[in-house]
Amino acid sequence: MTIAEALNRINQSLFLPAIQRPYVWKPEAIIELFDSLMQGYPISSFLFWEVEPENRRRWAIYKFQEQHRQGESWNETVQPDGRSVVFVLDGQQRLTSLLIGLRGSYTQRERYGRREKATSYRAHHLYLDLFKDPADIDEDEEITANRYAFRFSDVAPRNDAKHLWMKIGDILDLEAGDRLTAYRDQLLGAVHERVTAAQLEIAEQSLGRLHDLVWREQPISYYTEHLQDLDRVLSVFIRANEGGTKLSKSDLLMAVIETTWGESYVREEILGLVKRLNRDMGREFAFDKDTVMRACLVIPDLPVVYNVANFTAHNMAVIRQSWSLIRSSLEAAVALAARFGLDASLLSSTNAIIPIAYYISRLGGHPLDGTSAFDVVNRERIRRWLFSSLFNGAFGGNSDQTMALCREVIRNELRTSRDFPLQRLADDMRTRRSRPIAFDDQGVRKLLDVNYGQRHCYLALAMLYDGQTSRTARYHVDHIIPQALLSEKVLRERGVPGAKIERIRAAANRIGNLQLLVDHDNLGKSDTAFETWLKTRDPAYLEQHMIPDDAELWHPEALLEFIDAREDLMRAALRRFLIIEDRSPPPNRAAA
Repeated sequence: MTIAEALNRINQSLFLPAIQRPYVWKPEAIIELFDSLMQGYPISSFLFWEVEPENRRRWAIYKFQEQHRQGESWNETVQPDGRSVVFVLDGQQRLTSLLIGLRGSYTQRERYGRREKATSYRAHHLYLDLFKDPADIDEDEEITANRYAFRFSDVAPRNDAKHLWMKIGDILDLEAGDRLTAYRDQLLGAVHERVTAAQLEIAEQSLGRLHDLVWREQPISYYTEHLQDLDRVLSVFIRANEGGTKLSKSDLLMAVIETTWGESYVREEILGLVKRLNRDMGREFAFDKDTVMRACLVIPDLPVVYNVANFTAHNMAVIRQSWSLIRSSLEAAVALAARFGLDASLLSSTNAIIPIAYYISRLGGHPLDGTSAFDVVNRERIRRWLFSSLFNGAFGGNSDQTMALCREVIRNELRTSRDFPLQRLADDMRTRRSRPIAFDDQGVRKLLDVNYGQRHCYLALAMLYDGQTSRTARYHVDHIIPQALLSEKVLRERGVPGAKIERIRAAANRIGNLQLLVDHDNLGKSDTAFETWLKTRDPAYLEQHMIPDDAELWHPEALLEFIDAREDLMRAALRRFLIIEDRSPPPNRAAA
């Protein structure tokens, strides 16, 4: 379509969706756009999305900026009543620039003007010097140079023997040939007497070129998407904008929220929360905006599926109203994960935090950080569920469905008890989602197959320690029988036959030869023989670390037998892992 047709559709049927970011072009970029068009260069195609009438109220609708003001990038909202709505998914900056140049203005702060003073800002309009010869450019800049003399000015530039300025918006009143002729004659009739015939010819050609560009040519090439699938439209939008800043779903959803809540609020609250979760909870984590945005749907009992369709104007109002509880519940949940010894390297699925935050929110935001029987018991329930879920990959694949199941179970169980429903979650995740987290024979074998250095090694050991580790200490994974004593040379010196040496060395990194030690204990132990180092330990050490008490098994040559005996003790510990025994009097539920 022509530029004139596009301008007539802007803010009549062409609008902006909330996923569009603010207008960011500077006057220089607008001038380059008009110069490219005057030279006949293509300006890339545009992407539109025609919204069916029944879907028009599902999205916030925004106007294009016609009178742009520097530093104020927010667009006005529009009610869809009686309007055709076509969203511009790709081309906002270009269309807004055409609108500003031809019909609007660009308000800028004057040099040295004070930011807070209204008089420092002036509206500038776009002018074209008709006497500028487009062929008169430096040969070195022939390809890249602007050929036409466009200029933004807050007052009409002065005409003289070398310059003849027109406000280019005037061309919108000159569609008819007779009106164009009258305008041309009036403009050229008032020129300075020293103007040459060549200048008049250039002016007439440039005016005619501008008229053809706006009214006759069709430089606006576009494709219109008609499908109403919002996720498809979002994917199309992301693909169309790949040439610019890389976008993600969370970036676009953040843009949706920014348009309704305001950029400063969003940056302070949502991005500030992400920063606090990662740095201020006692351990370092790697949460991102996605985690927070998902929680914004889950915690207020909105639809769980993480897509654009669920971030409606109504749902965003609910999120805003629930924000304080969302924020405090997420902080409390991440603080618990840090208390359990987890960090970015161990929390393999950040989504696993959200059901915990949901449970805390249903307690009114109670952080479970106290010493009451209720807090102690439910911290342990959460710890066992979280570690088991992470180790078994319960939130892999389609985590939306797993999240929905967890929320449903927690909500239903809290109708009769305020305890974290560990056993019910384990049962329903196995039967309804085929995501077993309890340790049956197969689960036990999976855990005992973990070796030193593997991703879930620390998680596996932490489960075996059954909550006995300190929440403040830093732990290392240590070889009980030191690797230095399991070298081929040492084992030969101790009389171990060659075939057995290979089996011992192959088993050295099995979980049966691993334990968790506080960092300074591990550094002190180093390559000390286990039986020697054990003399410096507390009498309860063997039981705490599930180490067989047969001293004959503590020697390097007996490693295979040691691992067999220790893994028997581990199996017993694992089968108890999801069983919670209250070791204290029943908590006062009302007080909790």
